[in-house]
Amino acid sequence: MGPFTRRRFVQFAAATAAAPAEPAAESLDAAAVKRLASQFTGTLVTPQSADYASLRQVFNRAFDRHPALIARCANAQDVVRALVFARERGLTIAVRGGGHNRAGLSVCDGGVVIDLARMHGVNVDAAKRLARVGAGALTIQVDTATQRLGLATTLAGCPTVGVAGLTLGGGEGLLMSKFGAACDNLVSAQLVSADGKLLEASEKADPDLFWAIRGGGGNFGIATALEYRLHPVSSVLAGTLSFAPGRIAQMLEAFAKFVKQAPDEMNVVGMVLPSEVGARFQVMVCHCGEPTQGNKLLAPLRALTTTEDKIRVAPYFEVNANINPAAPVAHFQTNLFLPQLDAAAIATISSATRDAPANTRVFMVPLYGAIARVKPSETAFALRRFGFELDLMGRWDESGKDKERVIEWVKFLRDALKPWATGAYVNQLGETSERLVTTAYGDNYPRLTVLKSKYDPDNVFRSNQNIQPV
Repeated sequence: MGPFTRRRFVQFAAATAAAPAEPAAESLDAAAVKRLASQFTGTLVTPQSADYASLRQVFNRAFDRHPALIARCANAQDVVRALVFARERGLTIAVRGGGHNRAGLSVCDGGVVIDLARMHGVNVDAAKRLARVGAGALTIQVDTATQRLGLATTLAGCPTVGVAGLTLGGGEGLLMSKFGAACDNLVSAQLVSADGKLLEASEKADPDLFWAIRGGGGNFGIATALEYRLHPVSSVLAGTLSFAPGRIAQMLEAFAKFVKQAPDEMNVVGMVLPSEVGARFQVMVCHCGEPTQGNKLLAPLRALTTTEDKIRVAPYFEVNANINPAAPVAHFQTNLFLPQLDAAAIATISSATRDAPANTRVFMVPLYGAIARVKPSETAFALRRFGFELDLMGRWDESGKDKERVIEWVKFLRDALKPWATGAYVNQLGETSERLVTTAYGDNYPRLTVLKSKYDPDNVFRSNQNIQPV
């Protein structure tokens, strides 16, 4: 959609009169949209716009929501204007960066989506090893800019994930065992507050807000720009190891043992995937140290007889863009944190995956090294101990024929593992509740509620894993 000009306004008004309105658009009138458009640098997308159908879609196709307006902001002032517009009308506000929120919370019914996709600029200061990034940037856009200079920071292992949502929720990635979570590499952030003010948060400027946004999600404001610390990263030893079907218990025992001995440079993720001949195990590897040493470290896993070994030395940019590519699909995902992948948890996973539906997976993300050496109280992100963050996911196609079965299976395994779980990761929760949110933040939750009351007492920013004001 082009700029909302007078001509487009006339077309919009005519279309509104001639065609049945989307249910979500009833609270907006053409004059209000026109007034906003006259002050807006970006573009406004309404249910009558040609690109409305595509722009309201999010990564998780299980969610089919119809906002009244999508405000594609070009700068921070656009964000302020869209926020004020929504608040004046009592409309729900959803904020979209990359649109990957597992619970579909980056789009809403009947409200305003503040879409940051146009705010994707990346400015790199190689001398200071810093990058200033627009909050609408995707992982691949940041990697493209930083890798030209042989630099990188911890970002998502999927190239189309938005960096703002990733970072504000904590930020797991292939470099986290060496350099910490994405939020650990955040130096400062610019945000729009609930009352429409521009704020700067850092250790020196508003340290309380800075603490809260490093893990507290979008509860405290709308990020418009983020500044990251960068590290020298060029080529890495990376790829996947695949193993024969069956033997899941044996493979998980070996994986848990391997993780306990892994140095910071070695990042691994385990996956249990169903197949027609039984569940199979796969390991994703990214070693950012010396390749010869990395290959020596991998010897115990390779000794378990791989069916496929795709590990090789490659540019980090290529690896992070391709090691875990993902396409939009309807799915249900939840997660929990296990301090240990012990015999009981392994037996539970092994048993459940023997007859798992075809489109399911168990994704095991070990936390160790730099990410686990930060004290839980230093940032809102509370998963700061050795352990395994387990993402349990099931997908279904457009027909929806497997939907009930895969959701039932994911919930069954989640509930079966709960006796050993001590937390959760908000960025991978495809469901939400007060109990889940308090579980995710643990001892940090009381402080977060106090800060929520300070920065967003009316809970304007509630389309998220919501922290309630006191």
